[in-house]
Amino acid sequence: MTPAQKDEGPGARGYGQGYEYFAMALTFVIAILLFGAGGWFLDGVTHTRPLFAIIGAFVGGFAGFMRIYYRVKADTAGKGGERRGV
Repeated sequence: MTPAQKDEGPGARGYGQGYEYFAMALTFVIAILLFGAGGWFLDGVTHTRPLFAIIGAFVGGFAGFMRIYYRVKADTAGKGGERRGV
Protein backbone atom coordinates (compact mmCIF):
# COMPACT_ATOMS: atom_id res chain seq x y z
CA MET A 1 0.00 0.00 0.00
CA THR A 2 1.43 3.36 -1.02
CA PRO A 3 1.43 6.41 1.28
CA ALA A 4 -1.12 8.09 -1.01
CA GLN A 5 -3.50 5.16 -0.52
CA LYS A 6 -3.06 5.33 3.25
CA ASP A 7 -4.17 8.97 3.23
CA GLU A 8 -7.49 8.08 1.61
CA GLY A 9 -8.91 6.22 4.62
CA PRO A 10 -11.68 7.49 6.92
CA GLY A 11 -9.12 8.65 9.48
CA ALA A 12 -7.44 10.92 6.94
CA ARG A 13 -10.73 12.73 6.33
CA GLY A 14 -10.98 13.33 10.07
CA TYR A 15 -7.59 15.03 10.14
CA GLY A 16 -8.48 17.16 7.13
CA GLN A 17 -11.73 18.20 8.77
CA GLY A 18 -9.87 19.03 11.96
CA TYR A 19 -7.54 21.33 10.08
CA GLU A 20 -10.52 23.02 8.40
CA TYR A 21 -12.10 23.74 11.79
CA PHE A 22 -8.77 24.95 13.16
CA ALA A 23 -8.53 27.34 10.21
CA MET A 24 -12.03 28.63 10.99
CA ALA A 25 -11.06 29.23 14.62
CA LEU A 26 -7.93 31.03 13.51
CA THR A 27 -10.01 33.18 11.14
CA PHE A 28 -12.29 34.06 14.06
CA VAL A 29 -9.36 35.17 16.23
CA ILE A 30 -7.73 37.13 13.41
CA ALA A 31 -11.00 38.96 12.69
CA ILE A 32 -11.24 40.05 16.32
CA LEU A 33 -7.61 41.16 16.40
CA LEU A 34 -7.76 43.05 13.10
CA PHE A 35 -10.98 44.89 13.88
CA GLY A 36 -9.74 45.60 17.40
CA ALA A 37 -6.45 46.94 16.03
CA GLY A 38 -8.36 49.11 13.56
CA GLY A 39 -10.41 50.46 16.44
CA TRP A 40 -7.23 51.04 18.47
CA PHE A 41 -5.77 53.04 15.58
CA LEU A 42 -8.98 55.05 15.24
CA ASP A 43 -8.90 55.68 18.99
CA GLY A 44 -5.38 57.06 18.67
CA VAL A 45 -6.51 59.47 15.96
CA THR A 46 -9.66 60.63 17.77
CA HIS A 47 -8.30 60.38 21.37
CA THR A 48 -11.23 58.25 22.55
CA ARG A 49 -9.25 55.27 23.79
CA PRO A 50 -10.62 52.44 24.28
CA LEU A 51 -14.07 53.12 22.79
CA PHE A 52 -13.43 52.15 19.16
CA ALA A 53 -11.10 49.31 20.13
CA ILE A 54 -13.91 47.66 22.11
CA ILE A 55 -16.43 48.29 19.34
CA GLY A 56 -13.97 46.92 16.78
CA ALA A 57 -13.40 43.78 18.81
CA PHE A 58 -17.14 43.15 19.06
CA VAL A 59 -17.64 43.78 15.34
CA GLY A 60 -14.74 41.43 14.57
CA GLY A 61 -16.22 38.78 16.86
CA PHE A 62 -19.57 39.09 15.13
CA ALA A 63 -17.96 38.94 11.68
CA GLY A 64 -15.91 35.88 12.66
CA PHE A 65 -18.96 34.16 14.14
CA MET A 66 -21.01 34.81 11.01
CA ARG A 67 -18.18 33.43 8.85
CA ILE A 68 -18.15 30.22 10.89
CA TYR A 69 -21.97 30.03 10.90
CA TYR A 70 -22.28 30.29 7.11
CA ARG A 71 -19.41 27.86 6.56
CA VAL A 72 -20.95 25.21 8.83
CA LYS A 73 -24.37 25.84 7.30
CA ALA A 74 -22.95 25.28 3.80
CA ASP A 75 -21.12 22.13 4.94
CA THR A 76 -24.21 20.61 6.52
CA ALA A 77 -26.47 21.56 3.60
CA GLY A 78 -24.14 19.78 1.20
CA LYS A 79 -24.32 16.57 3.26
CA GLY A 80 -28.11 16.54 3.67
CA GLY A 81 -27.77 17.62 7.29
CA GLU A 82 -30.68 20.06 7.28
CA ARG A 83 -33.77 18.87 9.06
CA ARG A 84 -37.11 19.82 7.60
CA GLY A 85 -40.54 19.56 9.11
CA VAL A 86 -39.32 18.94 12.64
